[in-house]
Amino acid sequence: MQDLPAFGLANTITGFATLFSGIACLVLARAIHPHPPRWRFAYWTIVVTGVFTVTLHGFGETNPVFGPRWFWGFLDTGSNIVVAWAIALAVLGDYYPPQARRRGGAVLTAAMLIGVAWHFCDRLPSTERAYLIPVGEWGGFYPGESWLIALSLTVVGLFVARRQRILPAARPLLMLVLALFLFGMLLATARNDVVLYPFFALHALWHLVSAFAFVAFWAFNHVRFSAQGAAPA
Repeated sequence: MQDLPAFGLANTITGFATLFSGIACLVLARAIHPHPPRWRFAYWTIVVTGVFTVTLHGFGETNPVFGPRWFWGFLDTGSNIVVAWAIALAVLGDYYPPQARRRGGAVLTAAMLIGVAWHFCDRLPSTERAYLIPVGEWGGFYPGESWLIALSLTVVGLFVARRQRILPAARPLLMLVLALFLFGMLLATARNDVVLYPFFALHALWHLVSAFAFVAFWAFNHVRFSAQGAAPA
């Protein structure tokens, strides 16, 4: 077994922040005020992607002993796509009528499956990979990551379309969530091994920013649901 390089160790340790943020959302959603099942499901997907973030960087980034890197990379980004899908479904359940939920849910599920399948094909060893959104020598986004961004922007669009229905007290928290994810997306443009002098490991910082964004998402939901007195179905 090989020792992890400095960037790999940083990415692995901060990957636990993603895992712990999902666990924190689940615990807080039950301990303080109950959140509806659709949101608890979304929090569970954060836990799952946190596990795969840790395994990618701890097992699959530089150490072939624990399996091929492409497989761990597929689980990591693929599970992130599932997180964006679960959050989008939860937002549909919060603000949209039943017919829109059914049709929108079907479209979102199809989009999620297409994105995961495309990402899987792109990660296969036989595929010559190229950035779909290149950012020069700095890095960029592969197809799976680009699909994840598209689904995340869909979540933003679902909120924007119902912005008048969002509780005023919760709106600043939603803006905080969006700002954190935008900042995280900028950090994620860099390759996993980019470290700016002296110690700014950009991918590791992305993990930390996204973890705080997930907890801020819980806070946004907490303000909304506690104001309603009981968790909606």
